[in-house]
Amino acid sequence: MSALWAVALIMLFSGAAKLRSREDVGAVFTRLKVPAPWNDARLARAFPWLELLLALALVQPFTVLRPLVGLAAVALFVAFLVLVVRATGDGVSCGCFGEASAAPITGQTVVRNVLFLLLAVMALFEGVASLAVHGIATEWLPLTAFGEDVTAWTVVVTLLLAAAAVLVGRESVPAAASAVPVPAAGVPGSAAPAPAEGQGDEPERRPFPVAAVQQGGAFVTLHQLVIPGAVVALRLSVGCGSCSAVIARLPELVERLGPIRVRVLMPQTVPGGELRHGTIPAELVLEDPAGAAAGGLGLTGFPSAVLLGADGMTAGGPVFGADEVIAFLEEIGEIVATELPAAAEGSHRP
Repeated sequence: MSALWAVALIMLFSGAAKLRSREDVGAVFTRLKVPAPWNDARLARAFPWLELLLALALVQPFTVLRPLVGLAAVALFVAFLVLVVRATGDGVSCGCFGEASAAPITGQTVVRNVLFLLLAVMALFEGVASLAVHGIATEWLPLTAFGEDVTAWTVVVTLLLAAAAVLVGRESVPAAASAVPVPAAGVPGSAAPAPAEGQGDEPERRPFPVAAVQQGGAFVTLHQLVIPGAVVALRLSVGCGSCSAVIARLPELVERLGPIRVRVLMPQTVPGGELRHGTIPAELVLEDPAGAAAGGLGLTGFPSAVLLGADGMTAGGPVFGADEVIAFLEEIGEIVATELPAAAEGSHRP
């Protein structure tokens, strides 16, 4: 594997993912605090295309251009690494691979970008070696500059690329196919709605842990939280690009769910945090600093949601991704709107 080609794959994946994402790249520039000269709306819109152009330049056959594109890749990944290191611990996502990079930046993100930078430096070395050996020529295979003994180089490049891919995968939002979107029927004493007629079988229910979260400065367990009735637990981050779509609709969805309360598990203390698409009301925030509650509920990605019943059992979900979470909440709201009037009417019958 050539390092030039490995970096080209990274740039191709990154650019294509940004183009497929519904998130404005300008929002990524803003939350990563890109310096003013570069934090331009036109550059943000063009950035995914520039990444794709760099990917093509990295695989072109002209030896005289290879050192230049290798140097461009090194400069780009140095900038990425600086931005990521500076944003570590701020609870923001990097958006490097569109909506797939929805998790907040951590030490793993920094390690991933260090691996990217190492590959870019190796790509620059390949470009310089290719020009030095072949001169100004056309040569499609960069590794011919090393002669026949390229096994060790290829192995190192492959291992670095594989390790980076694993770290990218760990930051990805889990596939929605694993979600169970239909709320469960009649949880005793929970105010959790039953599925409407014709909705099919109930989802699998399972016990959730007695994990502690902080609410209004006091600790409370998840089991204590649901004593008054069912709760929809959301896992969100103010810096998560995909989360912004959910946060923007929180007031509407909270009102639609009526007696079923909504609570937001946050990875750090950010009640009332301002977002580009809205705010998270402080009264909805549950601080989950160690992530124990979210992990115990199976909320492994951002955004995600699960319905908790008062009997200590889940009553629907978990679901992952902005569209799936919103659809999940809307579905619960529709069931509430259908079931509660019917129950009230039945209670007044002689």
